[in-house]
Amino acid sequence: MAIDLQQIGKRFRFYTNLRELEMEDLTSITGSDAETLNNIIHGRNIVLDELVSIVKHFDDLNPQWLIYGEGSMFKPMDADGQCHEPNKKDCLKKDKAAYLQQMKNMLIELDAAEVAKGHKPDIDALMAKLDQLRAAQQ
Repeated sequence: MAIDLQQIGKRFRFYTNLRELEMEDLTSITGSDAETLNNIIHGRNIVLDELVSIVKHFDDLNPQWLIYGEGSMFKPMDADGQCHEPNKKDCLKKDKAAYLQQMKNMLIELDAAEVAKGHKPDIDALMAKLDQLRAAQQ
């Protein structure tokens, strides 16, 4: 299976936006420089070793999804039923309506890229969840 660098960048950008991580947060979490992280986010000049060393800093991110677009974005729950990421829906740093619209736009972009590749993993479920959250906001 071929690795699509631009797809990896789009998925990583989607994940970091969902987690509300800015470049400063990413450099702090990963210890990588902004240029390397920008290259990953924009799908250019990605060295697999650098990508692996960065991804290991995100316990909840499923590397199979990031690299191949397969499976769920997040790793499954632990054996004891604990999620890797606590529920943050009530503590968004951004305006919720604008944030939900931004995420929906990114999902549409990811969906178009996945359709072009020939498969649609969890995009429909994520879009439905965003619609649900938006309806609850109104």
